[in-house]
Amino acid sequence: MKNNSNDGKTWRKIVLATMLLVFVIIVFLRFAKENNKRISSQNERYVADATIQVADRINDTLESSQESIDLIADLFGQAMESEEVKTKTLRDMAKKGCFDYIEFVDKYGQKMSQDGKKENVSNREYYIEGMKGHSGSCVIFDSHITDETLVVFYAPLYFNDEMIGVLNGIYQEEKMQEIISNTFFGTQAKSYLCMSDGTLITSTGDEEVEANLIENMPGRSSISDEIQSDIIKTFQNHESYGYQYEGSQGIGNAYMTGISHNDWMLIQTFPSGVTTEMIENANSAGRELEISLVVMFGAYIFCLVFWNWRQKRRLLSEKEVMSQIVNGVTQLFTRFVVVDLEKDTYEYLKNTEEDYQEKGTYHELVEYLSPRYVDEDDKKDMHTVITKEHIQEHLKQDTPYLQYEYRIQRGEEKWENISILNLADENEKPTVVLLAIQDVTTLKKEELRNRIALKEAFQAAEEANRAKSDFLSRMSHDIRTPMNAIMGMTTVAAMHLDDKERLIDCMNKITLSSRHLLALINNVLDMSKIESGKTSLSEEEFDLPKMVDSLLAIIYSQINQKGQNLKVNIENITHENIIGDSLRLQQVFVNIMGNAVKFTPEGGTITFSIREKPSRIHGNGFYEFVFEDTGIGMEQEFVERIFEPFSRAESGKEQTTEGTGLGMSIARNIIRMMNGDIFVESRPGVGSKFTVQVYLKLQKEEEEPVDDLSDLRVLVADDDADTCKNTCEILENIGMDPDWVLSGDMAIRKLQEGYENAREYAVVILDWKMPEKDGVETAREIRQKLGDEIPIIILSAYDWSGIEQEAREAGVNAFIAKPLFRSRLVYLLKSLIGEQKRENRVEFEELGQTEYAGKRILLVEDNELNIEIAEELLTYAGIKVTKAYDGQQAVDMVLEKPEYYFDLIFMDIRMPNKNGYEATKEIRSSGREDLTKIPIVAMSADAFSDDIQKAREAGMNDHVAKPVELEKLTEALEKWTK
Repeated sequence: MKNNSNDGKTWRKIVLATMLLVFVIIVFLRFAKENNKRISSQNERYVADATIQVADRINDTLESSQESIDLIADLFGQAMESEEVKTKTLRDMAKKGCFDYIEFVDKYGQKMSQDGKKENVSNREYYIEGMKGHSGSCVIFDSHITDETLVVFYAPLYFNDEMIGVLNGIYQEEKMQEIISNTFFGTQAKSYLCMSDGTLITSTGDEEVEANLIENMPGRSSISDEIQSDIIKTFQNHESYGYQYEGSQGIGNAYMTGISHNDWMLIQTFPSGVTTEMIENANSAGRELEISLVVMFGAYIFCLVFWNWRQKRRLLSEKEVMSQIVNGVTQLFTRFVVVDLEKDTYEYLKNTEEDYQEKGTYHELVEYLSPRYVDEDDKKDMHTVITKEHIQEHLKQDTPYLQYEYRIQRGEEKWENISILNLADENEKPTVVLLAIQDVTTLKKEELRNRIALKEAFQAAEEANRAKSDFLSRMSHDIRTPMNAIMGMTTVAAMHLDDKERLIDCMNKITLSSRHLLALINNVLDMSKIESGKTSLSEEEFDLPKMVDSLLAIIYSQINQKGQNLKVNIENITHENIIGDSLRLQQVFVNIMGNAVKFTPEGGTITFSIREKPSRIHGNGFYEFVFEDTGIGMEQEFVERIFEPFSRAESGKEQTTEGTGLGMSIARNIIRMMNGDIFVESRPGVGSKFTVQVYLKLQKEEEEPVDDLSDLRVLVADDDADTCKNTCEILENIGMDPDWVLSGDMAIRKLQEGYENAREYAVVILDWKMPEKDGVETAREIRQKLGDEIPIIILSAYDWSGIEQEAREAGVNAFIAKPLFRSRLVYLLKSLIGEQKRENRVEFEELGQTEYAGKRILLVEDNELNIEIAEELLTYAGIKVTKAYDGQQAVDMVLEKPEYYFDLIFMDIRMPNKNGYEATKEIRSSGREDLTKIPIVAMSADAFSDDIQKAREAGMNDHVAKPVELEKLTEALEKWTK
């Protein structure tokens, strides 16, 4: 009966085991089916994400390529010396750029490639759009030269503000294939790039693809009409769409999306072979599990039959299988320890780090682990955390696990995390627990790196805020410098209201200082360009003497207030008329000389020297400007970082002196953009020396004839021997016969000797400030002893307004400022010796003499004061002005008037009701032919380059910045009304 009972139990166990096996197989089959769906769905998302990423890459490539060809065209246009474009230049640009090659199309549609081949492309899209002033990209199918599809990025090329053609950057088909190429799990994906109508641009893969992809989508034979319809809508709407199809190797996935840069579409397929392989691999693991279960079932039956004999082996086999499962599931953990707290025993389920025994007494394991590797700072806490008492006290129903993180030392510092889990009934006091130990060194290091990076970023942000706050609190110095000149010249002008020439001189100096102040304000408003060093330079004609005059006019009042001495020297200046950014150059000089004045004590000396040296660049002059002072000087440590933004010396003197700490950084940036550099020498208590070397383009000029001055004798008197020598060198170059002396008394004796020996001097030049006897006293004595015939010129680096009356009464004929430039000296000598002196004019006189009578201008401005100023200037020129106070009024007035009524519109930008951009667009789109041609000029305080570009995009012809300069206003009137 016992055997029967055992047999019955055995059969029941066999039946139950069989049912369980069948159930597992059914579950696996269902799982395999669901797994196939999951993998297919996962691959759908994967190909969608990958396609979008490739589309973003294509879009970024197209945008950066467009920016590259725009930048190349802009820089190349600025660097051109003539309209000729050479093939070597195209090759050089292609080597340095991102394009396969670069072509140039002239304004007649003649294309020149970089290998010298020419072709008429006047019917090409890139030529037509490029000659309209547009930049963009297009596709060329079946190129005449390479018989392949090309992607062309084009941009207009300007020389001297005139469009001379179009510059093209070319991507060949191989380049585009490289951009769209993508792989999935090591298998090359099929990628297609096409137009919105389905026309194929390029594709990857060896098989030949039909020209229209909409009609030949991947897997077309297996997709439904509904999917095909959705594909067509996706192309039409430039959207994204994915679908599945039956490929030659199983289920494939395709996904398409639009390229945001243009109307192109990207299509990619997830290879059906890869999907099939993934499903096969996933199901293979399941089949292996099935086999394992069958084997286990057989082993179980066998164990039931031979229970007594094979019981121990069965138990060992089960333990081995369980160990394999634990190892497979817990790869993230290095050690698993099962601990029986009541029995004080432990057993390792997994151990990859420790060399300790696999099982034993738990309190001995605690004593072994704590002191052996754990870092000293964590040793005490670690010993407490893993004790029986701590575990049973803190591991409760509401706390299912405990964690502790600690450092260890095994040759190098590492971090581990120990998790303690209750393996007993959660309602009971923990008796059996699992210690799971994980190596978290990588995560911890990343956390520490992120924390350090966050701290450094926070400190950098705080430092930047402090620097900017300090900048804003100290920037008043740079603004007050030209303001001081403006106020000073205003006071001088008020003192000489009856002296027209003096009044005109003051007004011109006020204008120069105002322009300098405006440049400073622009720099402050454009802080991002200052901090990044991205400052653009203008190319304009100017003459060196006027720039030096404006510099001294700005700085002189400060020198005079501190009772300092100013010395100005020039040497070998043969080219006075140059081309460059005079405002930026003057900004650099004002900054350097302003610092010299600030840090030089009262009675000190500031020396400004100008030299022209041999130039190694054809068509450019090499100029050296040296600024020396006898001030407090600087420590060598600060000299080394003087060009860093916001840097200021830390001594007591500098801390009490205002300044932004940006001036020298901006100065060096500007000079280096001019192909020059700044050098600094300084010694504390001795002074500083700043040397600015810069290359400036030379104007084409003709020398003024000086035959009537040839061989005339000139006497120069100055207590500075270098000034005498430099002046005599200029006079000798003119062709005159100069002598020089170092005092007023010596000059009088020299003149008397010449008179007695019948070798009279034609002109005498006297320095104003000489020891013992100054220039005015010397002139008075010359008139007393030698009469009124010889012309006397006073030479000075200072404002002579205070002594002008006294000097005129003493017999002085004229004044000339230091430094002594050749052109000014020739002009003055010829005027004194016989030529008629030209009449000085100011800008408003020239404006008033220009013929604008009968012209009608619409002035659109919402600010009453601005309207009053602009109306006064325009009316002074004889122009009839009609006023509108906002954009909507401007549109209404233009549409109410007959065709061609207004000759020009000056349009403000920021106005109520309708701004200048909106008003301009509405005027241009009105449908009237005259309003598509009428010149519209922006007159706005939004004066940066992007503001000017917005104005042009809105349909405006030109831009005049506020505050309005008469010269710019006159240029606009001259350009657009004639």
